[in-house]
Amino acid sequence: MKQHSDIRMERLIKEAVCDMVESANPPPLEESWGKFEKKLKEQRNLQRKPHMDKRKIFSTWRFTVAAGVIMLLAITSSMFFPVKARAIGEKITRTVVTLLGGTQVNVTTEYKNDEPNGAAPPPEDFKEVPIQQERIVSLEEAKSASPFQVAVPQYVSAGFKLEQVRFQGMVKNTAKVILRYNSNDTNYFQITEMNVPDSFVQGYGYDMEDASVEDIRIGDQNGKIIAFKDNSIRITWMKQGIVYELKGKIPQEEALKVIESMN
Repeated sequence: MKQHSDIRMERLIKEAVCDMVESANPPPLEESWGKFEKKLKEQRNLQRKPHMDKRKIFSTWRFTVAAGVIMLLAITSSMFFPVKARAIGEKITRTVVTLLGGTQVNVTTEYKNDEPNGAAPPPEDFKEVPIQQERIVSLEEAKSASPFQVAVPQYVSAGFKLEQVRFQGMVKNTAKVILRYNSNDTNYFQITEMNVPDSFVQGYGYDMEDASVEDIRIGDQNGKIIAFKDNSIRITWMKQGIVYELKGKIPQEEALKVIESMN
């Protein structure tokens, strides 16, 4: 059974999340993350003290992790890919970064329509919707079957060539196209393109000890790049209702050149 102090702490955390997400102006990401990491290290040092009560350690650690989630929620709750004007019905995004424990991080991004006055359309009745199997096609077949214009890079690094195109029909005129490029050695990269339905959630995780993350600008859009210690990268961004991802073993500078050439 939960102690009274634990219940009170959870209630305070819940109230803090609501207040901060609704009204707080998010501080600079690097500064806030630095403060959180410092606090995390302090709590780890406390855990190593042999005479400290175990229940107190657990309670303090849980509060620290929860505080980190609150901080990151406040930072990211108002994030969206900027456009020149926010029109009714445009796609907006909401990104939440969660520290799962230790050095494990989960990033969840939700894409949805910006409805007038925050009014969401009524939910549809539950029904089973068939999704096509992913299949190998030619580039022209993918372009013809896709409900959106497939972006093909006009620049690829020397030694790379398009090896495979995969297509998958989803729901509500939604589809996914994957372009796979291989080089003469073990390097490769693939580009995934998918038009976003009315509501779509995408998530992935990584280890802070094995990867570094930074925000980047791709044209007039925001993007995120994760660079891993094994020299692989992952770049995600969104443009005009299409979610893009480039991942593989390719230098970051070359990957950005590929992205800039896509049309």
